[in-house]
Amino acid sequence: MKIARRGQVSLEFMLVFGIMLILLLYSVNSITFQQGSTSTETLKMQILLEEKSLANAIAGTIAQVYAQGPGAKSTTYVKVTYLAEPDYLQKASGSAKVSVGASNSFVFVGVGDQLRTADVGNEEKNTVLTEMPYTSVGKGIVFPDGLPAKSVRIIVEWDPSRDEDWNARVVGSYLEITININPGG
Repeated sequence: MKIARRGQVSLEFMLVFGIMLILLLYSVNSITFQQGSTSTETLKMQILLEEKSLANAIAGTIAQVYAQGPGAKSTTYVKVTYLAEPDYLQKASGSAKVSVGASNSFVFVGVGDQLRTADVGNEEKNTVLTEMPYTSVGKGIVFPDGLPAKSVRIIVEWDPSRDEDWNARVVGSYLEITININPGG
């Protein structure tokens, strides 16, 4: 009689354990993973954080050159992951287009066809702004398929003989963004 009872307890334990395991796997799969990759909401947040990091690096380098005055030049290096992956950008925002530039006294980095700095209706923020120390004439660069490299070299210089300008090119394994500032020029 005791043997039958031990067998029944083991069977009940395995049944309850199996149901709990199935529920655990289902909840982890439905919350964390979507078609074998990171969930869309997590991906959107990671892209926004990377946008903010790049905007901060550009604005910081501009501020450093601005503080040093005419003739100054500075270089900063930034690593990106998601902004250089068109598939991730497409999944998160429906577009792989990345825009980098300056407008008024802000540096912006945005993903998508229409840049939004705030949540509007059902559309979520897809652009970040970082303040810089002077008012720009409004320049920028558009990358239609995400950034072409995961390593970014930001070169900012203040050459008073040239107008404000933003250029980008791939040099080796780096995306080189070259910015000439000319406050008041």
